[in-house]
Amino acid sequence: MDIQDIIDMITECAEANGWHVHTEKYLDADLWLFEFSQYTKAGQDFNFSAEMRYADPDTLIKSVREYYENYDPDEEAYLWIGDDGHGKNGAPYRISDIVADMEDAESIVGTLLEAFEGLDFAPCGE
Repeated sequence: MDIQDIIDMITECAEANGWHVHTEKYLDADLWLFEFSQYTKAGQDFNFSAEMRYADPDTLIKSVREYYENYDPDEEAYLWIGDDGHGKNGAPYRISDIVADMEDAESIVGTLLEAFEGLDFAPCGE
């Protein structure tokens, strides 16, 4: 399986799970950056990045897993709370709604991770 097949497979899987995908290859390194974006239930334009090295999809899965395991909905919610104690920049008004939205973001990343872990990247003919 060549790199374009791998990228296509990752992109199709992510899109089937509601994500938009942008991929960029760094010229000076054997590194691809994937930007995943999707709207949360409350309408936040949520996105995160993950890296794939050496055309190895396991490195991308590891990168998504690390993001997921380190994601803290409370910390993320804090970023959307204004000085008045309510949502800012389009976030829900109530803090509990902001936290629920960040928990939704965590859940959709977890679903994407599970989908990636279920893909078969075996070379053709194996």
